[in-house]
Amino acid sequence: MIRSLKNVTSPHVLRTMYFACFHAHLRYGLTLWGSDTENKRIFRLQKKALRIIGGTGRCTSCRNLFKTLNILPLPCLYVSETVCGIKSNTERMKCNREIHDYCTRQKSDLHTQFCRTTLLKKNSANMGIKLHNKLPNTIKRLDKMQEFKRKLK
Repeated sequence: MIRSLKNVTSPHVLRTMYFACFHAHLRYGLTLWGSDTENKRIFRLQKKALRIIGGTGRCTSCRNLFKTLNILPLPCLYVSETVCGIKSNTERMKCNREIHDYCTRQKSDLHTQFCRTTLLKKNSANMGIKLHNKLPNTIKRLDKMQEFKRKLK
């Protein structure tokens, strides 16, 4: 659809069509399937759509297209969605200071579960906690969700 509209409309309208038709499907359930190995195929489709909107060739890098069109790549979308899900539920999570009384550098981080299987390690809750703990403290301490999302992006 984007390819058929390319010759008729402007890139701004194509970008709007991308968000309406492609991006909405891309984000649906992303925290559940984003860590799967099959997401590379979907990431290629996202890059293909961006190349059509930007009017570049098949072998051109999409890095600049993502920046100029202000669209997050699929891996970044996964990180953003997962971390925002954890941030909105931090009151349900335990901090390391609640688990033990030792004064460590990771005292204020969220406590991660011990996992034996890769399925549990790739669980959205465990991945979200690990990604949240890697954020700088200036971003982790933000209270307003809107500001947190803006700084995270």
